[in-house]
Amino acid sequence: MSATSATSVTSAVPLLDGQSIGVAYHAIAAVRDRLLAASGLTFHQSVALKALADGLDRAGAADRVSATLKIDGSRAHALFDELAAAGLLDGAGTALTDEGARIQRGFTDAVSGLTERLYGGLPAAEREIAARALAHVAARANAELGAL
Repeated sequence: MSATSATSVTSAVPLLDGQSIGVAYHAIAAVRDRLLAASGLTFHQSVALKALADGLDRAGAADRVSATLKIDGSRAHALFDELAAAGLLDGAGTALTDEGARIQRGFTDAVSGLTERLYGGLPAAEREIAARALAHVAARANAELGAL
């Protein structure tokens, strides 16, 4: 292969940027939202349910939800209240009911299958590089948010 051919092949691969991240995000989010539709949950509610399913107390879960979704604490607590009203959390909004646990398990299983279908064929080294790059970009974005 000539130097010109190698350059043209290499330059055809786009660099990681906001557009490529956005395109991938929206494609994955569309699939995720269809998986969630069966449960009746919104994505934000699923994040709140997962935080409590992971054994966090309500304050710790609210902190995780706020940090993950970039929302304030009062909105995170409102999500727990919505889940309690739907019968997925106990009356205090601190623990999953049997129905909440069933829905959480179903969504977790569906996401595990989706993850395998989307990422399973990618070499581990490439996934590690992508994870490091995205973690770095997320840290910079969080710093930008903190400066606003």
